Amino acid sequence: MKVKTSDLPGIGKSYAIETAEGSRIVIIIHHNGNRELFYFQDPDQDEPDISFSLNDEEARQISTILLGVDYQPVTEDRIELLLKSVRIDWFRVEPGSFLAEKTILQAQIRTHTGTTIIAIQRGNKMIGSPDIHEKILPEDTLMCIGTREQTQKLESLCHKK
Repeated sequence: MKVKTSDLPGIGKSYAIETAEGSRIVIIIHHNGNRELFYFQDPDQDEPDISFSLNDEEARQISTILLGVDYQPVTEDRIELLLKSVRIDWFRVEPGSFLAEKTILQAQIRTHTGTTIIAIQRGNKMIGSPDIHEKILPEDTLMCIGTREQTQKLESLCHKK
């Protein structure tokens, strides 16, 4: 896959992506956060086969889906590697638990457990790569990465004492 970037003065930035299948995707990110996407099945054609626009919020939500924040398909060879070294787990934060109402920094999750919080699902909202100042709320679901032992430590912190 090849990616070519171009500055668009007064507009934003353009990314032209050649896919493994030989098609072309062009993404224009405007200064105001809006995105325009264009798909060309034949990379040499002038008019796109498909085009659409997204506002900043829509683009970020789709990005979390594409990044696999909520669901990550894993091939067999990656499963074997993951099971031997690291795992990704999801844990619901119970009201009254050690983590409830604390920021990631205040809870010192990495220090206490060795895990890293890679996302927080709060109702219908997904917070990818949360900042250390993000407050963990009761009923949040934490997506974390670490060894089996590390994630088990985090799971115990999510339960009510």
